[in-house]
Amino acid sequence: MNDEAIDIVDEQDTVIGTTTKHEAQTKGLRHRIVRITLEDGAGNVLLQKRNDDKELYPGCWDSAAAGHVGAGEDYLQAAERELYEERGAVTSLTQVKHYKSEGAFGERKLHRFSVLYKGVIAPETTFVLQDDEVADVRWMSVGELSAFIQQNPTHVADGLRETYEIMYAS
Repeated sequence: MNDEAIDIVDEQDTVIGTTTKHEAQTKGLRHRIVRITLEDGAGNVLLQKRNDDKELYPGCWDSAAAGHVGAGEDYLQAAERELYEERGAVTSLTQVKHYKSEGAFGERKLHRFSVLYKGVIAPETTFVLQDDEVADVRWMSVGELSAFIQQNPTHVADGLRETYEIMYAS
């Protein structure tokens, strides 16, 4: 169980308290997350395969990086931190969308505000993967990603589905 401190927010995304990730998810408290999509400048999108021992979406493919906004942290700080922790990468990030999402995974209630960021990074970049978070990474074209999501719905995390819909679905 991860007891990382995160902010709890109201319906306007205003901080109203602090709790742990575990408590927020088990009690259905609204909290903040970030998602980062990375492109190579030639139409390819970087995906990460979540580690098999993750509590949410174990072994599933997801956006290049994602994570919770820590207590007292802003969205951009969290995105830059997550990208560096999970990928060992640093690049300029542009905010794409701020949105509310509702979902569930097993007994976990996922009531979140999400901010999606986009970055461009060289395809030959060597990534340093965070062992306890990420099992693998791979590049896919948008067409390959679309087919992959349709053909493998149980192997795709909600965040990748959301990112695809926002960024690439026509």
